[in-house]
Amino acid sequence: MPAALHLDWDLPDGALTEPFRTELVEAVKREVAVRLFADGRITSGYGAAMLGISRLEFIDLLKERRVPLFTYQEGELQQELEAFDRSGGSPHAPTS
Repeated sequence: MPAALHLDWDLPDGALTEPFRTELVEAVKREVAVRLFADGRITSGYGAAMLGISRLEFIDLLKERRVPLFTYQEGELQQELEAFDRSGGSPHAPTS
């Protein structure tokens, strides 16, 4: 079952008039989805679904926020580069 997040803040009367209220809620949702992705807690597909957008649109949002689509743990990038070199430097090189 997905977790739910509800925020209750006391704000001055009139602080959440439309269309500002809707824009603010959407901005908070975007920031939460980006943060969850950046922390490795959700996939890009799940983030897109949370926001009701396509995965490509979510990836564009990550790009705007300068959040990397891929993160490597220590040593993983070196392993990827070595595997690339072993393949002859082409991602589509035939395997023997």
